[in-house]
Amino acid sequence: MTVRSAGPVVCVSYLALAELWSVPRFPGCNQGAEVRSTEQSIAADGPMTAAVLAALDVPTLLLANNIGDDEQGRSVGTWLHQHQVPTTAVASADLSTPWIVVVADDHHTRTWFAHLPGVVDGLATVDLSAIATASYVYLDAYELIETAVLRVIEVTRAAAVPLLMNLGGSPLSAALHAAVAGYEKLLIQTNVDDGDHATAIDVASSLLAETGAAWVVVTAGAFGAVAVSRSERITVPAFPVDVRHTHCAGAAFSGGLLYGLRAGWSMEQSMALAAASGALRCHRRQGAPLPSLPELLAMLPPQRHSAAS
Repeated sequence: MTVRSAGPVVCVSYLALAELWSVPRFPGCNQGAEVRSTEQSIAADGPMTAAVLAALDVPTLLLANNIGDDEQGRSVGTWLHQHQVPTTAVASADLSTPWIVVVADDHHTRTWFAHLPGVVDGLATVDLSAIATASYVYLDAYELIETAVLRVIEVTRAAAVPLLMNLGGSPLSAALHAAVAGYEKLLIQTNVDDGDHATAIDVASSLLAETGAAWVVVTAGAFGAVAVSRSERITVPAFPVDVRHTHCAGAAFSGGLLYGLRAGWSMEQSMALAAASGALRCHRRQGAPLPSLPELLAMLPPQRHSAAS
C-alpha cells in the first residue's frame, strides 16, 4: 500500500466535550447509583486519535464540526491546544457545544448519553480539501454521522489515500458497504466486548470478505487484538496494566497503529505499538500526558522493539 509519508494524518469525526462519570455499578431500572468521581475529556475517537498522533510527533489535522463559544466550548478548545491538535473547528456564539456523558463502573462496563446539536449539519459542510495531500485518513464511521462519512469516503477514494475506518463496534450498513467495497487502500477497525473475544477472528474475516479491505483489525479489550488480510492473520496480546479507565482506548490504539503504518512498519510491529498505546491510555489518568514514542517502544518485547526502532 503506497503511503505519502510526508503528508499529515487527517482525522475526521465529530467534536464534543466528554464528561466521564465513575460509579460502583450500574443501577437497576428505577434505581440510582452514587457518582464517585467526574472528569472531563474529549469525544469522539477522532480527536483523541489526532492527539495521540501529535504526541508521537506525527503531523495531523482534525476535521470536525464547529463548537460553541461557551464554557463547554472553551474546555474543548483548551484540551485541543494542550494536546497540540490543529483543527478546522472554530468557536461560534451562534452554536452550543455538543457534549456526551460516559458512565463507567468497576467492571469497565460503559454506557453513554450524547447531546450533539448541529453535528450532522456541521460535518456535512466541512472542507475536505486537506485529504488530497494526506498520508492517511482516519474516519469515525458512526451511524449518527453517516451522511458525512459517505462524503469523506468518496473524497478519500478519489484522492487514492489510505483510509482507516473505525466502526466502533457498529455493524457495517448497506450504504457504507457500497461506499467502501473493493477499495484496496481500506483498513477497517472495530471492536468486540471482552466476553465476546473468541469471535474477534470471525468478525474480522467476515468484514474482510464483505468489503475486500486490505486489513481488518478487531480489538477485544483485555484479550488483545487481531488483524486479518487475505494472506495473513496476526494476533497481539494486551499489555497487562492497572486499568484506571477505558475512555478512548480504541482511539489510542488507532493512533499507535497509524504511526507504525505511516512509518512503513509491518502490520505486526504496528499492532504491537497500537496495543502499547491503548494500554498506557487505560493506565494513565485522564489529565496525564499522552505517551511519547520512547515510552511506547520501551513496552515492546525486545524483538519487536529492535525491528521497529
